[in-house]
Amino acid sequence: MYRRLSLTGLRCIVLFLGLFWGLTDACRVRAQEAQQEKQPDQPLDGAALTKQKGCVYCHGEHLEGTEGKAPSLRGVGLRRDKTFIEGQIRNGGQSMPPFGEALTNDEIQMLVQYLSQMKEAPAKTNTDAKQRPGKKH
Repeated sequence: MYRRLSLTGLRCIVLFLGLFWGLTDACRVRAQEAQQEKQPDQPLDGAALTKQKGCVYCHGEHLEGTEGKAPSLRGVGLRRDKTFIEGQIRNGGQSMPPFGEALTNDEIQMLVQYLSQMKEAPAKTNTDAKQRPGKKH
């Protein structure tokens, strides 16, 4: 009445169950990914965007500027208006490459808003105040 399962039959059952569980797991993972795609990521603020998009590579971790690479962006809101800042980001200029095609319009506007609010003047360093020889300050 009962037949013994052959080794081949047992292997087929194990293979089937393994594939079934594997496909089920893969479908679950894909469904989670699809759900995450539907939900937009939390928008980054300007400070986070400067790190994610690489501004800090040239302008420094705290946008303090880097010698020979890029100027400080601290206090840029005192020195430049939003139109200039946006043009500089989009089109580049001097030694800065253009980022108009690398950033979305929303990202550019977020950076412009963030940078235009930077109204604190950069801290002076010893190299900023060049002393004339023979004159005391």
